[in-house]
Amino acid sequence: MGNIFKVFFSISSLLILSSCDVFLAQEKDAFECESHLEEVYAKTPLNNFEQTKFKDLLENRFPKFKEMFEKASEETLIDTDLLAAISFQESQWDPKAKSNMGVRGMMMVTLETAAIVGVEKRLNPEQNIMGGAKYLAMLQERNIYGKTTADQLSISLAKYNLGPTNIINIAKEIGKEPDEITWPDLEDKLKNISGEDVNLIDVNGYSRGQQAIDYVYRVKSYYNLLAAHSCTKPKDQLTFF
Repeated sequence: MGNIFKVFFSISSLLILSSCDVFLAQEKDAFECESHLEEVYAKTPLNNFEQTKFKDLLENRFPKFKEMFEKASEETLIDTDLLAAISFQESQWDPKAKSNMGVRGMMMVTLETAAIVGVEKRLNPEQNIMGGAKYLAMLQERNIYGKTTADQLSISLAKYNLGPTNIINIAKEIGKEPDEITWPDLEDKLKNISGEDVNLIDVNGYSRGQQAIDYVYRVKSYYNLLAAHSCTKPKDQLTFF
């Protein structure tokens, strides 16, 4: 009986110690995630107003659409947090968002893009998210520009914002082979592009080329915040600080 009690006591002790180890590991992970989140917020170029608004909408608006982004990610193999970051930059996760150019919905899909990716109702958030994800996947698949994966993704994001034809025409002026063009190469060209150059409109002196540059960096900023909130390691091509 004594031996049985000793075996039982030993097993119980091991289980308790194992449980303690798991608890401590979870506590450590939680602490590391919290520290990382604080670090990302400290480094982000977004101002305090933008950070506060993002936190508020992440808590109060994003959960309604999270599964839709996950579903679109599964179908297109584009990171969920990246799709959510694009959507936040485009519409702040507002399914009824509309620009003065007639672009609408969560991912701000144009009528032309909607027809290409099969979106029948642009104000339907699920259709709009899926449509935007499919469109970005198409841009990435057809993109021939970019020296690195990071360059390629930044250029694809610029295409999403400014239109693929405009980016292709600008890239042709760089004087390099397509697979040797870097994002900084394209960025330098975009700095001198006005709305008239790309058949679009500048807003209050804010050039359309600079808008495209800022768009890419803001999407990356929101992506890094989303990745930190979900406690996942951000992809290298989307980390810029």
